[in-house]
Amino acid sequence: MDINLTGKRIIVTGGTEGIGGHAADYYLASGAKVVSLDVKDSGRAPNPNLLELKCDVSDRERVISCFEQGVVFLGGLDALCHVAGITRRSLAEEITPDQMREVFEINVMGTLHTNQQAWRFMHEKGGSIINFTSAASIRGLRNEAHYASTKGAVAGWTRAVALDWGKYNIRVNAIAPMALTPIAQVSLAFIPEDQREAAVKAWHSAQSLPGGLRDGAAIAPLLAFLASDASSYMTGQTLSIDGGVVMLGS
Repeated sequence: MDINLTGKRIIVTGGTEGIGGHAADYYLASGAKVVSLDVKDSGRAPNPNLLELKCDVSDRERVISCFEQGVVFLGGLDALCHVAGITRRSLAEEITPDQMREVFEINVMGTLHTNQQAWRFMHEKGGSIINFTSAASIRGLRNEAHYASTKGAVAGWTRAVALDWGKYNIRVNAIAPMALTPIAQVSLAFIPEDQREAAVKAWHSAQSLPGGLRDGAAIAPLLAFLASDASSYMTGQTLSIDGGVVMLGS
């Protein structure tokens, strides 16, 4: 089912590439007006329904400024799709405090900054916030303890603010995706070159559905649903979309 987002006003973080890039493109194609925040340039063609701003989500003052500019462009705010995040690879016993802080500042504090700004512009009329956790926070991930722990924090934050902000008719949900993205490439680069082909095959074989690991285009329709009024009775949930790798409750 196609989701019609005509008239919806959406901010996407990490909107240049990967899942965020696919989300921004899908939202635009579905009729929404979009602001994309990223530290990189997208190279997209000019679009009257799209504003792209440079933003490091760990920089609170920059986030505040970008949301203010973005909401002026959009004429309001109906949804935040907060995809921006990073991963690093390291043996758990070798993670330094500085490495932990780097991942924490972007993944956790970035969620704090962007979600609070979304609340600022949604609390009078309601809206949808979509955060990004990870299968790593549910089932663990070798050599990414800093990434897994920050994504666990995002999941906990999402459930808590869904309770706090429900009275404002703001619904807050999280996605735990598994897809071929720039973050997946970071994980792959940590694996010795002669073992990478086998690692990719293992990723594919972990899925229950045929076709192997997909890219961010497979995630975008769910993001459209969560940004739409069709999800108006849904909050505080973590949704795995990964071909059946993680089956919650099993």
